[in-house]
Amino acid sequence: MQARWGGRGQRLDAALCLPLCVTATLMGAMCTEVLCLLLWPAEPTQLPLGLHLPLLLFLLANVLGNMGLFVTTSPSIKGVMLSGGAVGQGWEYCYTCQSHLPPRCHHCYTCNVCMLRRDHHCVLLGQCVGYHNYRYFLCLLLHGWVALLYASLLNADIFMAMLHEGVTLHSILLLLMPWLMLLTGQVSTLTFIYAFVADTCVVSFLFCSGFLFLHVLLSLRGQTIREWFGESRCYDLGWRRNLQEALGDRWHLVWLCPLLASPLPGDGVAFERRAPRTEPSTKPVVF
Repeated sequence: MQARWGGRGQRLDAALCLPLCVTATLMGAMCTEVLCLLLWPAEPTQLPLGLHLPLLLFLLANVLGNMGLFVTTSPSIKGVMLSGGAVGQGWEYCYTCQSHLPPRCHHCYTCNVCMLRRDHHCVLLGQCVGYHNYRYFLCLLLHGWVALLYASLLNADIFMAMLHEGVTLHSILLLLMPWLMLLTGQVSTLTFIYAFVADTCVVSFLFCSGFLFLHVLLSLRGQTIREWFGESRCYDLGWRRNLQEALGDRWHLVWLCPLLASPLPGDGVAFERRAPRTEPSTKPVVF
């Protein structure tokens, strides 16, 4: 069954590219600031650059690789054959896409198309999280979390330097509202950049920590966010099978490299359900 999609043309493409550009700009600023901290450390007792560089390159390669594959891998129903007993199976119908929807498939009004096993729409990257790109999203969260933790630890010297003269109103405002301090002329541009990027690293780390914990939990339980809110666990096949369904056959190795092949066991249309639990009968046995 073929589907038709309403076209919003270049306006939609621009709306999706904008958050990606903002995210890339923030990432570039954080990477530049971390590199400056490594090249010109505040404390001479820090580890040499040769020990930091392999970890930094590994994290950067995984973050950029998973981000690129996540954005370019669409979980939409475009090009997917959805024929064969759809109405008889009780599939819902999307009037926007003019197509029947398989289980766990939902319409995204931002992307203007239905997504297979849709989880949510990622605002920061302008792409839906679904069946085909969930692996890259989860790996991006993991490596992003480690990278932000790494950057926050490197920025600890900046926070200590700001608080070196004691906890004053000036230092508190610099940490909490660096923009206000810059606009009022209380700090230099260089101090503002260091304070702003350091704050961004810490806030992003806390945000990423919550999201990573949530999606690791959902992956282990075989749920999407929609199913989690609906308290549905009908696709929970056990943590090992759930990880295989989400990350592919080589789920235990996908964390090492985004280019590692890990084919998914299904097609995103049909999903195995767990066997219903049989409740013990409470009726008395009559002999």
